[in-house]
Amino acid sequence: MNEGTQDQSALNTPSAAVTEPMTYGYCSWHRGYTAGIRAIEVVEQASGPGHVQSACRPCREVYDLVPYADQP
Repeated sequence: MNEGTQDQSALNTPSAAVTEPMTYGYCSWHRGYTAGIRAIEVVEQASGPGHVQSACRPCREVYDLVPYADQP
């Protein structure tokens, strides 16, 4: 695609930076399936499978959870 015809300003808008991905999955906090899931904690184990704890937006706000990708 010709890069000169692409809308470069769409990538730099504030709304593009704050929108979060809309994934559907299991919320570990309210124990139900919902949209807007983000990974909160990744548990790795030396032997055996690890797991990921995810939370929806309302649970992240209530429990003050920081998504794994946003943690320092």
